[in-house]
Amino acid sequence: MSFYDYLYTMITAGIFQTVEFYVFLSVIAAAIVAACAMPARKGAVRTFLYAGNLDCNPAGAVHAEPEITVSCNSDGSVTFLRTALEGVTESGAYSIAVKISGFDVTVEERLTPGYSGDPVAKSATAVADCFGQERYHILYRSEATGRNAALSLNMRPGNSLTRKLL
Repeated sequence: MSFYDYLYTMITAGIFQTVEFYVFLSVIAAAIVAACAMPARKGAVRTFLYAGNLDCNPAGAVHAEPEITVSCNSDGSVTFLRTALEGVTESGAYSIAVKISGFDVTVEERLTPGYSGDPVAKSATAVADCFGQERYHILYRSEATGRNAALSLNMRPGNSLTRKLL
């Protein structure tokens, strides 16, 4: 073995014995773990607007507290039933804006009160057809009342969830 071979062997073997080498190796390993743990990039937010129907005489029980019921239909659409409306008459309007970013959904309720002499609306319904058969995390917001509800729903026909607006 020549002197240069001996020197090369000693330098490379000596590098594995230093604290700096292991600190550098730990930093590289932490960077790799952090890169693997990063969430997937979300695509652009898609926004859909849907007009709803107001109902002055809903079938079934009258709800005292505001609630939202989300139901999956057999044709792939989703029905949003909002109960216990406050300050909205039959001549008013109910609509929703659905914003989808990956599997996170924000539904913003928009209420227009209408004329004060008209009959009071007790519930409202809107049907959205922008969902695939996946599990979505839904945040329902009512700007008019300042109330929210959050739910996670698997979009399969027949699935339904009801949440109180808090």
